[in-house]
Amino acid sequence: MAVGFRSFLRVAPGQALLDTVIEHLGRWLASKEIHLDADRAGQYVLDHDDLVTVLRDHVEGGQLYRWRRQHPDAQPRDVWRTTITVLELPDEPGWIWTEIETRDDCPALGEAPFNRCMSVPSVLRGLLAEIEALDGRTEIAPSPQWVTLGHLPDLMDYLADETRRGPVYMISQGQQPRDEFERWAREVTWHLVGMGSAFLLDPAVELGFNEMVGSGLAVPPGTMRTYLPEVDLDNPEDPLRHRILGRTRIVGTDTRRLARMLGRAERDRAAKMPIPEDARALIQPYEPTQLPAMSWREQQRRLLELQAEVDRLREALTTRPHLHVAGLQEHLTAS
Repeated sequence: MAVGFRSFLRVAPGQALLDTVIEHLGRWLASKEIHLDADRAGQYVLDHDDLVTVLRDHVEGGQLYRWRRQHPDAQPRDVWRTTITVLELPDEPGWIWTEIETRDDCPALGEAPFNRCMSVPSVLRGLLAEIEALDGRTEIAPSPQWVTLGHLPDLMDYLADETRRGPVYMISQGQQPRDEFERWAREVTWHLVGMGSAFLLDPAVELGFNEMVGSGLAVPPGTMRTYLPEVDLDNPEDPLRHRILGRTRIVGTDTRRLARMLGRAERDRAAKMPIPEDARALIQPYEPTQLPAMSWREQQRRLLELQAEVDRLREALTTRPHLHVAGLQEHLTAS
């Protein structure tokens, strides 16, 4: 299956991470009128093509929890698999890994290819309002945060952090009124929650930020700049990695369209980034045996071959008995 949404965040120790996750899943289940206990391990069949699996185990002195639902999408012949995996440790950072998968190829001939921007799971959005989550050293919040002059040294640490997975988005207020700018920033980053961190700069803080990073990495007024991990102030080529959403594009494009564009770009990038080895090694024993990878088109080709073989066997079974009977009748008549 193809990854349509992926978020992996570390969680500071000392929080009731697992209880909070189960509480939010319970609220979501109640809102969908799905009557099952998110706290109880097992498999739950909601419909013939809708299956929920809950895994719980004690590992590494902590608790491992995984919620997985495989269910049909509104699009014909599409299937989604939503997985939320949590590790809670008593004295060390835990983590939460949220992933949505779908089929990995184009649909049938004549249908549009898969290019939707999968929504941030509402459970994850709600969790980030209650727990202290980190991407490397960068704090993750469910909405953009204002930066003060006193925060600039920390912000430089965030930009240079080699352990960061997702982008840091710096958004300049420019000449926009504060309330209007905040609303726009929340909307344009709506599909980036859990995948990166967004920070807002008023004109005074923007000036200090640009002096700190230099002209090559500066944020022009009224624009938005995406900083990928490991910003290097000493590398003259590094600014080319960190793209700017210019003022002309911002003013001339519908905000929701911009939000989807940014969301799809980050989903593509996150899907290519492997999950940290410690998390993959921990969850691997619980995964089913993987079948050889096969694209959707290859699956369809195999199905057609199987159908042709079934038709051939059916035809053989319907014709051969008559031949045997006819031969037997001739033998009996002759005798």
